[in-house]
Amino acid sequence: MKITHHLSEEFLLDYSSGALSEAWSIAVAAHLSKCSHCRALHAKLEEVGGSLLSDSTPEGLSDDIFENVLDRLDEAGAATGNGVRHNSEWASRYGIPAVVTDYLAADANKLPWKSLGLGVSQVVLETKDSSATARLLKIPAGKKVPHHSHKGRELTVIFSGGFTDETGSYGPGDIQEIHGSTEHQPWVREGEDCICLAVTEAPLKFSSVAVRLAQPLIGI
Repeated sequence: MKITHHLSEEFLLDYSSGALSEAWSIAVAAHLSKCSHCRALHAKLEEVGGSLLSDSTPEGLSDDIFENVLDRLDEAGAATGNGVRHNSEWASRYGIPAVVTDYLAADANKLPWKSLGLGVSQVVLETKDSSATARLLKIPAGKKVPHHSHKGRELTVIFSGGFTDETGSYGPGDIQEIHGSTEHQPWVREGEDCICLAVTEAPLKFSSVAVRLAQPLIGI
């Protein structure tokens, strides 16, 4: 796997400091699971952050800090127990990492795929994030996504297949970072469907009037 598109330092720094919300963090973690280059940079950022914390003046601890920590550990353990997912064969086949499959049904036949038209399907990940939406997309080989721009940021992590647009060519493991001013029309490679994770903070702005009219129905 040759990865040529990496995370910006801005996203990595926000992720390392815990400033990213849940949906964005899923995309960053998914890319890090594939990309040794970004993992190494992330490790350096965490090292720098750790040094800054060790040099800072410690604050006084409240009397109930120990009980609060235990309560959080209990909550985390319960959440893990209730949310256990097993990597199914289909996820492994398409290179979908655990950070994403943890949000999906283990049985591929039970995934709530929703048709967006033109053969494109999505599964919206159920998160507690109200500031951004994470969705798993399946786009048929050779298909063009309607031309659009964005009202905010978008991160797209490729798991299988790939696409080309005005910004370059993207394959498995690559991540695309798009901002509101960018206009593009992804074109999926021939021969293999594209499976990817896309995180957006606002609806897309489609150039086609017909697509814009259908947009409230497809919810993207």
